[in-house]
Amino acid sequence: MENAQQKTDYQEATAGNHTNNGGYTGNPFENMTDGLCKRCRCRTIDCSENPESVLCRDCREELIRLKIPRVFYLIGAVAILLAALTFAASIGGLRNLSTYLKSKSMAGEGYIITVLDNLLDILEENPQNKNLAIRLADLGMEYAYYDYAAYSIDNYLAGKEVSDSEYDKLTSYIRKLDAYYATYDLYEEIGEKLFSNASDIEDVTGVLEEFRRELSGYIGEGEYDQALLYYYLGYMSTDEQERISYLQECINLNPYFYDAQAQIATYYRRNGELEKARRQLEEIYQVNKEDYAVLRSYATLELVEGNLAQGLDYASQAYEIYPEGEYVIDTYIVALAANGMMEEAQILVEQYAKDYMFDEDLYHFLDGDITLEEYYIG
Repeated sequence: MENAQQKTDYQEATAGNHTNNGGYTGNPFENMTDGLCKRCRCRTIDCSENPESVLCRDCREELIRLKIPRVFYLIGAVAILLAALTFAASIGGLRNLSTYLKSKSMAGEGYIITVLDNLLDILEENPQNKNLAIRLADLGMEYAYYDYAAYSIDNYLAGKEVSDSEYDKLTSYIRKLDAYYATYDLYEEIGEKLFSNASDIEDVTGVLEEFRRELSGYIGEGEYDQALLYYYLGYMSTDEQERISYLQECINLNPYFYDAQAQIATYYRRNGELEKARRQLEEIYQVNKEDYAVLRSYATLELVEGNLAQGLDYASQAYEIYPEGEYVIDTYIVALAANGMMEEAQILVEQYAKDYMFDEDLYHFLDGDITLEEYYIG
């Protein structure tokens, strides 16, 4: 009854005071001075914006909204849709637009290679789209997949007009890439020069020492990528402690050097420091769930801890991504055998044995002479 009475009061007060577009003419409540909103009759009149107001704040805002013709909402929705379609057309379709818009969040979730490959596929279909090329370069540089960034800049951005801020950013990328590839070339040149004269194992040991000595001479030189230099120094080191020290320096300079991260985790696992190995891998796995070295190292840790199914899962992922990676095929074979899939393991051994040299311990494990723990620790 109370609501009905309020409605009647409102209808009587507003009778004859509406225009044909729904607006009010004059003050329909000028004779009512009870201090309550003349529309809802529940809340106090709000005069903060208009001393002549007869409405409460909520009713005034509701009437303002009601005055917006619905056609404007339709026009706004159409405008937004057209803008999205225009942008989608420039990228190559709504599906490609979705891939582009989700690229940063997906990369942040650890699916970096998938994102980079998807962006590259779209870019090859839409080579004139600078937004795509810049996004590919940005993510390639951010996550240290420099080949993707270099390819995007060389093939899709060179010679195109960009804004001043984009030009400055791309210039900094090019400087970083120049240093990276200069370091790679330096490593190749030193190796070719030194190893061409090595004739036996004794010579090789001396060559490695000379290799590290020459590389060390470029530490601190800005024209070379320092993280990559430390990685090479670790890779060429025959002393385990020295190797890990170099790799740690590499990570300090570039935490996205995934292989260095995986090698340190493997070092902890071999020493039986499984918790340290797991912490190392969990941290970098959250950044990149698709790097084969990280997946392989994770597989060995899960296997040695008895998590056989999980170990096989990581090993198979690494194998699918890059079967040629260091010890990837070995780890996959061990994981298959550990999970009772001996026939599949033996088939892979026969398939790869022609061109690949397995460690003797792999055969000992497959023959049942050593355990997983003995294979992976010590």
